[in-house]
Amino acid sequence: MKIRNIFAIAALSLGFGSLPTASSTAPNTSVVLQMYGEGTEVGNLADVSARLGVELTEQDVGFALTSFACHEMDVIDPGSKLKLGRGIDCLANITPDENGGLTLTGVSIFMLPGGTIISKGETSLQTFINGFGSGEGSRSHITGGFPTVDNVIATTGDFVDMTGKARLSGMVRAGGEKMMFDCLFVIDLTHS
Repeated sequence: MKIRNIFAIAALSLGFGSLPTASSTAPNTSVVLQMYGEGTEVGNLADVSARLGVELTEQDVGFALTSFACHEMDVIDPGSKLKLGRGIDCLANITPDENGGLTLTGVSIFMLPGGTIISKGETSLQTFINGFGSGEGSRSHITGGFPTVDNVIATTGDFVDMTGKARLSGMVRAGGEKMMFDCLFVIDLTHS
């Protein structure tokens, strides 16, 4: 067995091999990332877009960039819990629904060592029933979104020219001084 293969197997078993790059990905690739931690407010989506040097427009996200409130936290590998980069979740159009929950539009930005992936999704939030699944109050809402069309709206670096879908399943603590994010994303990417 070649020494390179031994290192590759060791890296995969430790969780280091889960993040693809353009040179290592097949035509279809899935990545699993977790936005985790208390979110620090970082302005609106216009501010974030300028900071990242990624040009997003109202047409890309469905609303004025200044109507999104953005929070930044760590992005981790959910299996190994290793920090992979930073994430920014930007939220707009927060609307109560007829079931006592909320609907919203979210733009999720994954800043990884090899590049950036940006997705947009329609999301629902439902409050936890007291004492059931809320992590003893550390989470207040369950959230999720499953796109039916491609919703990866921008990519850079090793991910440039990739498109795909980003699914969301997670929990947040809404309200109070800082939002808490515990959100799992499965991102299916395809070279375009």
